[in-house]
Amino acid sequence: MEKFIDYLKTEYNPLAIVTYGSFTNGSNDETSDFDCLIIIDKKCQKHDATRIDGTPLDCFIYTKEEVAHEAIETFLTLFDGNIILDTDGVAAALKQRVKAYVFEHTVTPNDEKQWIIDWIRKTMHRAEKNDDEGNYRAVAFLEESLNDYCILRDRFYFGSKKALAFLKENDACGYRLYHQALLERTNAAIRKWADYVIQIH
Repeated sequence: MEKFIDYLKTEYNPLAIVTYGSFTNGSNDETSDFDCLIIIDKKCQKHDATRIDGTPLDCFIYTKEEVAHEAIETFLTLFDGNIILDTDGVAAALKQRVKAYVFEHTVTPNDEKQWIIDWIRKTMHRAEKNDDEGNYRAVAFLEESLNDYCILRDRFYFGSKKALAFLKENDACGYRLYHQALLERTNAAIRKWADYVIQIH
């Protein structure tokens, strides 16, 4: 990780560096890029994809002013990020805002959950016709369903990668059903997963 940090410090003289993703959580492999966000004084390019020893950066660049005015949803990846450099506390303040947003948006009201459940049931009923529209809805649900799974269980949805990791590590039955639905991509397999998603207690 040092080679990336050294490059960022030399190239941008940043106020703050926050890393996240596979290099930060230790799951990186030969296909991984180095995910980070840096905060600088003066406006410049918004993204750096420079390759360092064959590994690409995926670095987003913001000024301190932009961080203050950008929608907080932009920075959700920093929830479990690692602050490497923070000269005046701007990264710590941003991360705290992210955490507050996540905690405020984790629990979904029961009426909204019921709407999601009803929509899933309607989608699966439509898929029973096995026509193009029904099959499309089933496949579309498969893509959207990880978010539904999280909402119905009062978990914040940080994206497919983290949701899949949670399933694999904490919900063996759910992971098996979703994995099977992904592999088969049949309405029958998707329905089994859908039935599991709406089984909340």
